[in-house]
Amino acid sequence: MWSFVENCLKRYPEAKIIFGEQTLFYREMQDNVVLHGENLKSALKPRAKCVILCDSGLNAAKAILACWYADMIAIPLSKNYGQDHCNKIISLTDPDILLTDNDDCLYRYTYNLKKKTFLGKRDEINLESELNDIVLIMCTSGTTGNPKGAMITKDGLQKNVKGIAQYFDINDTDTILIARPLYHCAVLTGEFLVSLFKGVNIAFLDEAYNPVNVISYMSKCNATTICGTPTLLNHISRLIKLNYRENLIKKIAISGECLSTSIAKNIRDVFPNTDIYSIYGLTEASPRVSYLPPADFDKYSESVGIPINGVRIKIIDTQTGVDLPENSRGLVMVSSPSLMKGYYKDQSLSQKTIVNGWLNTHDIGYKDENGYLYILGRADDMIIKAGMNIYPREIENAINKLPEISECLAYGKKGLLGEDIIIDIVLPKEIKNISKKDLMAKIKEILPSYLMPSSINIVDTIPRNASGKLIRSKRFHNE
Repeated sequence: MWSFVENCLKRYPEAKIIFGEQTLFYREMQDNVVLHGENLKSALKPRAKCVILCDSGLNAAKAILACWYADMIAIPLSKNYGQDHCNKIISLTDPDILLTDNDDCLYRYTYNLKKKTFLGKRDEINLESELNDIVLIMCTSGTTGNPKGAMITKDGLQKNVKGIAQYFDINDTDTILIARPLYHCAVLTGEFLVSLFKGVNIAFLDEAYNPVNVISYMSKCNATTICGTPTLLNHISRLIKLNYRENLIKKIAISGECLSTSIAKNIRDVFPNTDIYSIYGLTEASPRVSYLPPADFDKYSESVGIPINGVRIKIIDTQTGVDLPENSRGLVMVSSPSLMKGYYKDQSLSQKTIVNGWLNTHDIGYKDENGYLYILGRADDMIIKAGMNIYPREIENAINKLPEISECLAYGKKGLLGEDIIIDIVLPKEIKNISKKDLMAKIKEILPSYLMPSSINIVDTIPRNASGKLIRSKRFHNE
């Protein structure tokens, strides 16, 4: 994997990596990686497992590349998800060493990138045959349970980077702002690695979710490209519109959540001349599966488009497994040269997730007559009311169009006769005096009877994870 990255760094030696007030050229990045990589090689055998927990996005990037230089396996973590989550991943993977840039992250054997020193006791490395062709163990966020470690192969990762590079029109004149941790496969592959591959200038912003600071840093580093969730891009759009701030953004990639028509319009209003991609992927697919070309964004904004090169998508019946025709809702299945090898230390789940070369995404969706893919939500989030399958996104998309509602979350709650539909609603700041009865009346005007909620709650916020992605915890179904 290192030779792949090294060729990128050598091809664009004067491309820049911006972090705070400092700048690092690609050629300097290469020297840094070699230094750390040689240190790792002097202390550990090839195929060692290296867990990475850095405060700085740049240092996390150095650590990942240094692992590959030393022919080791990188396991990125993120402090944004809390110490308990990090501990679960460490317990799952039992790494040989922890790579960090601070003195707080102590482990039985630690390498500090800032000090270039080792601390602790080195254990004997037990090589694992299932990891022979693995370069990454990317763990899911685990917001609804224990993390799962997707084993990503060298060939699969490289093919995904090249597949993204084919459609993502960025080049060495662009600067991409990376405002999320490399812990996310979409960020590591779809932002960082593809930028290295195409010689793009990279700006790291190391902060928790904060749209105000993202806008400020966009201007400071003259960013032309940004990727993020619909929530982040929507917040950024509203703030720019409110303050009439100019920006240089030429390309936007939206992923991580289902995009509604109303949010797509908000983003387009503020970025009228920007190429906007709507993309879809999963950690288990390294991650990119499909993309919506910018030319189709305004017409098909709720679609995640067509498969990237080498990927196939089919929709199957959730009960029978039979392939479904166009415009039929079912389970989204993916075949890709970038599929994970399996889940680390969980062969049973791996066999259930990848069957005959097809990945069960656990997403519900459909393909239209043009072959464009639409994602309706997670299969586990489905609400069954009076024998009907209802997807929360259908309800949310309709309700979010009401001017009296800022955003909402729909979920099921067990009732006496099956599941009831409950909706949590956040009101715009300018609306303070509106009753639940009035809200219910307005909702009744736009929703068919079978989608009507049993009750609504007015809340201050909708739960989201560290990257701003909507959290749909299974607890909603059981309360």
